[in-house]
Amino acid sequence: MPMGWLRRQLRPIAPAVGAAALTIALVALILSAMPASRAVVAAEVSRPASGVHLIMFEDPGCPYCARWEQEVGIAYAASAEGRFAPLVRRHRGHPDVSRFKDIIYSPTFIIARDGVEIGRIVGYPGPDFFWGLLGKLLARAGFRPQADAS
Repeated sequence: MPMGWLRRQLRPIAPAVGAAALTIALVALILSAMPASRAVVAAEVSRPASGVHLIMFEDPGCPYCARWEQEVGIAYAASAEGRFAPLVRRHRGHPDVSRFKDIIYSPTFIIARDGVEIGRIVGYPGPDFFWGLLGKLLARAGFRPQADAS
């Protein structure tokens, strides 16, 4: 990926976001350019102290997955929720699907601790509903936003 192209992509959003958000956008762009197998390995390298992950099961070409990426995904890793439960992406055809029951719709978001499901969000209802539902599931996993905020 040529750096000139990347600069042209980030230039319009640079004034509106801070350095942290630009870094996240850069990492997201780099990971999106990686083959899926490498991106998953990169996501799993750092294990959170909580042992909790947000697993996103998706399909190629899924419009709701793309909308989630635009509205939530780009900022998720920098959020307190994203630090507590890092995102791991899986296609619905991935072998991990068999560890969880009834993954029918795309996207399906599963909160899991050490591979055991705590709860799930089926579909993408928009950013306000997503963050609200995610907050309730993460609370069941022990997340406390005021204590985890930095």
